Parts: sequence; structure tokens; C-alpha cells
Amino acid sequence: MIFFDTETCGLHGPTCLVQWARNDGSINLHSVFTEPIYSTLELIESLCFEEGGVVGFNLAFDWFHLCQTYTTLTLLKEKVGDDAYPEDHINDYALCEPEARDGLCLKPITACDIMLVARKGPYQSLMDREDITIKKIPTSIAWEVAKELEKRIVLPDVYFARRLDATVRWQVQDIHDDFGDLIPDFKNLVLKFAPSSALKALAGDALKLSRSEILFHSDVELEDKMYPYEDGFAPFALAPYYEKVGNIWRLRTPSVSDWCNKWPDKIRYHISHWGYNALARRYATADVDYTRRLYDYFGSPDSGDDDSVLACMVGAVRWRGFKLDIEKVKNLKESCETNLAKMNEKINFNSSDVCRKYLEQVLGDTEKLVLKVNDKITTKGIVLEEIAKWHEEKVHDACNGQGCDHCSGGLLQSDVLHPAAIRAQEILDARHAKKEIELYEKLIIAGRFHASFSIIGTLSSRMAGADGLNPQGIKRSKEVRSCFILAWNGMVGNGGDFDAFEVGLADAVYGDPDLHADLVSGKKIHALFGTFLFPPLTYDEVIATKGLPNEKDKYTRSKNGVFCMLYGGEAYSLHTRVGIDEKVAEEAYQKWCRKYRVWGEERKKYFDLFCSMRQPGGIGTKVEWHEPADYIESMFGFRRYFTLENKICRTLFDMGERPPASWKLYSSKVTRRDRLQTVCGAVQSALFAAAFAVQSANMRAGANHVIQSSGATLTKKLQRRLWDIQQAGISLWRLMPLNIHDEVMAPCLPEYVESECLVVKSFLEEYTKKVPLIEMKWKTGLKNWSDK
Repeated sequence: MIFFDTETCGLHGPTCLVQWARNDGSINLHSVFTEPIYSTLELIESLCFEEGGVVGFNLAFDWFHLCQTYTTLTLLKEKVGDDAYPEDHINDYALCEPEARDGLCLKPITACDIMLVARKGPYQSLMDREDITIKKIPTSIAWEVAKELEKRIVLPDVYFARRLDATVRWQVQDIHDDFGDLIPDFKNLVLKFAPSSALKALAGDALKLSRSEILFHSDVELEDKMYPYEDGFAPFALAPYYEKVGNIWRLRTPSVSDWCNKWPDKIRYHISHWGYNALARRYATADVDYTRRLYDYFGSPDSGDDDSVLACMVGAVRWRGFKLDIEKVKNLKESCETNLAKMNEKINFNSSDVCRKYLEQVLGDTEKLVLKVNDKITTKGIVLEEIAKWHEEKVHDACNGQGCDHCSGGLLQSDVLHPAAIRAQEILDARHAKKEIELYEKLIIAGRFHASFSIIGTLSSRMAGADGLNPQGIKRSKEVRSCFILAWNGMVGNGGDFDAFEVGLADAVYGDPDLHADLVSGKKIHALFGTFLFPPLTYDEVIATKGLPNEKDKYTRSKNGVFCMLYGGEAYSLHTRVGIDEKVAEEAYQKWCRKYRVWGEERKKYFDLFCSMRQPGGIGTKVEWHEPADYIESMFGFRRYFTLENKICRTLFDMGERPPASWKLYSSKVTRRDRLQTVCGAVQSALFAAAFAVQSANMRAGANHVIQSSGATLTKKLQRRLWDIQQAGISLWRLMPLNIHDEVMAPCLPEYVESECLVVKSFLEEYTKKVPLIEMKWKTGLKNWSDK
């Protein structure tokens, strides 16, 4: 096998250096621009045809660059000869890039990505994560509490590696009231993570290397002015780009006479740096050394796992890109701009301050509190989405407004939207329009769809969009997706998505015989749940509302409730996502679990795995610690680890239970959440609240994992099997798979259409044994993405 890495001009520009070693042999450094073209082509060919495969760290990145380099040099050699040196033909190299995207497909015989191996184990905790916040600590003791937390929660430096100052972990932060004024009596304590899963950071922690033993990129990087302007969604020098001049953004189009600070203007700095700088070359050599040592550290994992193979596929497919109907994209952009201009005639939706005031005009004093998140006023999307579900209240006829178990103080939510809900939706619509315009601009600039993904981009193992354009955020509307032809001339459009994917997975995971019988009989889970969410509507009455305008569509609202429940939500989540009273939501959830008893029991088991703090005697009694699970597995064995969260949760609990004696010496009292408490008592309350918040997040994530991770694995398994149709080595493109959540598209040459159909058929037959309701309608001959 060959261990390798690359050094590049920027993140998306040409490869400057390929460092590699076969097995445990010596490490070689190959300078792409100062070696003859033929020697670089031969090196890349050896990587593609290596029987033992390739081992790298973040192969989606490095394989993309090998594809970019090989196809471009193949065209360049036709112009200047294969014994020419690329550094003598930089302009010609850049001019070859657009056409090079249509070159041959590069696929290694097999692959192992050490970064992805790490993300399948406890080191997945180095992926991005939420901060931990302890709210409303009395100011007089805040710094002392922070110091105690620093002492008790000892975390490796790698969790803060991306911070300039990683020495202070718990930060003391000011709190402001609804009017923006400082609240002097209290502070928040925030554990702000900045983890790095980069090669050098991971190697330092896993191999127990000191800071002085490792060269980080910051130790060898060039000055900022030596890096090019670039866009990941348009990774070639001739792509136009937006440049900010003063307060105005303008589009610049590079040319041979003026590359506009794109990579041809900067490449010589990088050629010299990686070719002759001793420190930089030592850094590059260490990349291969650490990759090889980490390979041993992780037990010499087998090559050919789905994730590693797909990482190389993503890199190759990203470089080629998918076909677009650019004229349609331009028309959509123009239409969207017109609509946004009309919206902005009412108010300036681009200003968050204006949007806040616009909402506050129709909010009562208590209602305004919903805009406060982490003690800051915000109009973030998640807040607006909640407000957009609000309804006016009406008297509950059954109790004549006197109050009962089914209502809140004799009030129920009506079908009439709250004025703030209407305004929140207006703001959301304007923001969505702006995002759409940005998407269309990126596609127009690139001229094709360069889809980029992180293969394990979330803690559930789902793919995530990368490099400046999120493919998973593209609207599902026919109008938008009809712009994505995907299949290049000579190819056939094919694809499909799993039918009721999450529902089928939940059926397999929970194994409730009563629910399974209902689903097999043809009943829709959304309408079944709707009978509990919207009593006294019957199943047929819920079905009949499908497609009605706005909030009258009880079927779609029930569907939102089902997805909320599948992914770990409970009564409050149902209240915000469906737009019903919280008591009604709680009752609906409980009735559902009583009707489908096994579902309820299984779901409770997943919650109980991470319910570390319990009150056997009921609310108000002593809280006891129960050791939580360290991880949870999906149906297919992918683990979501909670080691870090459990450690923090336990420490917060212990500090709340047994605070340092010095805290009890504070004689003053504070009013916290309408309660008069001692300083120590207030700290204990805050610690317990933070611990319960961590626990709740763990419980939701655990319940979510068994569904979402299982779905991610199935989708990637199908994508891998389709990719197996592509010949290994260097050859013509046979197909180009694309995975967006629960759908897979795979345009291919006509002679491989039948092969694709057989792969999908065989896949479904095999996995029906584990997921009885799994279905996919695979379609061929699609004109564009919307035909699926």
C-alpha cells in the first residue's frame, strides 16, 4: 500500500507537492511544478493502480487534487510536451483546467482514510460541538467557580487546538437584559470548544507527542498576501469571483493578462515554499510519517470500507461536476431578486435590528422573551421557525374557559396564526430568497455543480456539504431541481429515493408489531399520529386535510410531529414544531406510546441509557447518579460516543452535590429565577441545570442516532455498490453517484443502466431482511433531478 498526502496552492488550487511512501519504505517528496509532466502522471498512475491501495488522511481532499492535477497535466502535455516543466507554463496550465474537468476518472483499487477511521471511534468527539453553558452564576463567585471547573474537568489540548489562547477553557461572560443593559449580579460560564481533527493535532494527542515535537501548519504557512482568492464551488482559476471593494461587492473575471489574484498570481510562492523551504518540507514529510503511525495506532484497519472508498469517489466526482441548465439558473436568480426587492419595499429584511423591531411591534412583554437565547436578543432561524408556528388562542368550549386537563387556563390554540407568526414567516421567506440567490450566483460562476461532501460530516455519520456550497440545502421544488440536469452528454439520468425512509427505519429499530401491522396494511403513520395531535379528528379526516392551505393542513403538521418524535423530540418539541398546546402535545405523545406499547418501551430504553440523573422518589426528592452508557450503536454498528459529555455531566453533578466548603462562606444572598438563594445555593442550582441540559441533549441525540445513523449507513452502502460499477485505475467515466440524504442519483453511460438497476434491486432484496419496509423507486432516463 502507498501512504500519501498533498500540499496545494490554497485549498482548491493546484497540487504543489505529493509526499508518499510504499509500506514502511522511505518517504519521497515530489514537486509537481518542478518535475517533468510525465513523472507526475506516472506517480499518480502508480497510486491509482497500487494493488494494496492508498492510505491517506482526508482522502476527499487529496483525491480531488490528484484528479485535478492528472487531468490538467494530461491536457497540458498535449500543448507543451510531456517532458516540459509546469512551472514554465503556468498560464497554459490554468487555461487547461476548465476542459480538464471532463477528463478521465481516477479511482484507487482500494483505500483507507485514517481521518474517517478516527471518526468512527472515541476521536469523533473532535468534530464540531456545542459549547457548554452554566447560566446565572453570582458575579461575586463566578471566577472562583470557573477556576474550580478548570481544575476538575481536565480536557486534552486537542479540544481547544483552534483557539489562539487555549489555556483558559471556562470563560466568564457578561449577561444582558432584554434592553441590552448589563446584569451586574450574574455571569454565565461557557466552556467554548475549538477542537481540531487535523492530522497533526490528532497525531499529537494519540501518539503522545509534545508541542515542540510537531510542526503545525501555522509554523510553516506563508504570509496571507501569498494565498490566492478562491471558491470551493468553482475550483479553477478562470472562474469569476466576488471581491469586496469598500462596501461594494463586484464580480471580477480573471484572464491571462489579469488573473485577479487567483492561483496563477500566487503559485510561484508555493512552488518555492514546498520545493525548497527546509522547514516546510520537513512538515510535509511528517504528514506521511504521522499517517503511517496512526494507521498502526488504530490497529492497521482494513482498506476498502465504504467511507474511505466514497471519500475518493467524492473527490473525483467533485472535480468533474454535474451538468446544469445555466439559462434556467439565471432566470430563477432574476425572479428571486425581483421577489426579494418587493419584500424589501415593506421593510429592510437585510437588517437583523429592523427585523427584531418589526417582530416586537406585535409581541407582548412576555412573548418578547422568546427572542432571548443565551441571554442575547436574536432573530436566528430557529427562533423565527418557532414563532412562525404560533396561533391565536381561543376559549376551550368543552370547559367554557374554566380550565381542564386538555387546555391551558381554559384556552386552546386556534387555526388563526398569531400576527408575530406571519411576520416571522415573512422574515424567513426573505432570508430564504437571499440564500437562493447566493446559490444561483455560485452555480452561474462555476458553470456546473461541483458537489463537495464530508463523508462523516455529523456525529450520526451522515454526509455533510462542504467547500462553500451545501448540496443538501438545495430546495426540493421541481422548479429548482429542474435546473440540475446532472447527466453529461452521452450519459443517462438515473436515480431514486427511499420511500418513507425514516418510518421504515423506525419500524425496524423499535419492532412494534401493532405499528408494523398498521403500516403494512397501508396506513400512513403521519395520519395515525395526527388523530392524537388533533382530536377529535379521525384518521380519514386527517388524511383529507392534506394539501389544504397553511395551518389547515393537519396531515403535513402531523408529519412534522412524526419526524420530531423520530429524532428524539418530546412534548415541547411537538409544541413548537407542530404548533399545538404543550399539554395537548404531551397527552398525544403518551397516548401514542400506550397504543404502540413496544415503540414506547424501546424508545424509553434509549432515553434511559443516558438518563444519568434520576429522582426515584419523584420531583423534589434527592437526585441520584446512574452511570450512563458510553455510546450507542445504530442498526449497522456505527457508534455515537458520549464519553466527553458524560465526563462533564458527572463533574457538574458532583460539584452541585458537594460544593467546595469555601463557597458556603459567602454570606450574601441573590435572587435567581425568582427565588432568594445563598450564593452557594445559586451556584448549585446553576450546576444542576447545566448538567440536566447536557443529559437531555444526550438523550435526544441517542434516540436520534438509531434512526439517522442507520439511514446514513444504508444510503452510503447503496452509493458504494453503485460506485463499484466504475472501473478501478484510470478510465472513462461510467457513472457519477450523488447522495443527498435519502436519495441517490447516478447518471451513467447507457450500457450501465441495467447494471445500476440490478445493483439497486439486489441491495433492496438483501436489506429487506433487516428493514422490512425498505423501498426505493429507481427511475432511469431522467431529464433532470426533478424527474426522480
